[in-house]
Amino acid sequence: METKSTILEWVAMVYGPFDHLQMYEIYEGVLYDGRYFFHIEDGCLWMRHVRRLEHPEHTHLFVDGDSGGLQLAEGIQRDLMEVVSETIDQLRSMDGMTFFA
Repeated sequence: METKSTILEWVAMVYGPFDHLQMYEIYEGVLYDGRYFFHIEDGCLWMRHVRRLEHPEHTHLFVDGDSGGLQLAEGIQRDLMEVVSETIDQLRSMDGMTFFA
């Protein structure tokens, strides 16, 4: 069985607007496969679908792709890059029903 190598890169994601039209938050996190953004917020590991901001000066800036996000884990106190790499490896090794269990 051939395994796909996990290529991760540090990027930033802009999320918003919130209650005010000019109110946004910027998160630092890890990008996988050019469209999946992982970040830790209050000890929780989140994954969001994102899209690249098409701007020549901001090559590592993404915006939320209206995914709403998916919380994958709680109580994370380790390095984000390490946690994301292990999480992706675990997700690859399971089928959809095992994921929901």
